[in-house]
Amino acid sequence: MSMKLRRQSWKRMIRRAKRARSGGVIVVAVLLVFAAGIIIERNTMKVNYTELLSTIAEGESKGNYNAYFGHANNSSVVFTDMTVADVMQWQRDFVANGQPSNAVGKYQFMGTTLAGLVSEMGIDPQTKFDEALQDKLAVRLIERRGVRDYLRGAISREQFAHNLSMEWAALPRVVGGDPNASYYAGDGLNKSHISINAVLGAIDTLRDKPQV
Repeated sequence: MSMKLRRQSWKRMIRRAKRARSGGVIVVAVLLVFAAGIIIERNTMKVNYTELLSTIAEGESKGNYNAYFGHANNSSVVFTDMTVADVMQWQRDFVANGQPSNAVGKYQFMGTTLAGLVSEMGIDPQTKFDEALQDKLAVRLIERRGVRDYLRGAISREQFAHNLSMEWAALPRVVGGDPNASYYAGDGLNKSHISINAVLGAIDTLRDKPQV
């Protein structure tokens, strides 16, 4: 149900409840039931992130969990064997040595982004920065950029894709001037590596059932 239809449904239920004799009690009960329904919907909404994560990773790191800025094929620095705290220290040192970016991992987490996720999600800094954690962090970034709004119909597929391009520079901006370009085109560091059709196609699979 779209947000607009949900609001209309809510208003109709309130009007009906107000016409009842014990209106005050019924209105409260209706609102509680409706709110519970929204919570259940949010908790049970199934999302298949597999294809979208793969598409993002292809553009950012060629799918390498141990990639870092300028070294998509890295295998000498094994971030997946390091703790989150060690990775963040490595990022600080990397920039301190004059590098323009400290993006690391399959989804190229910037230092400030990684630190923010660790704080927001309550992740123990001694947790390994392994494949499972990197995927989990990337899903959180996708959620931040409005995946639930898209799935509820509150924003368009193209707007959601544009939101993602603000998180991952390797994705095309999709809307606005030069839709094939990175949102960060012109900064001397980033450019789009993924086509618009590939991004939109990956978004279309979010409702697919995961393959067993």
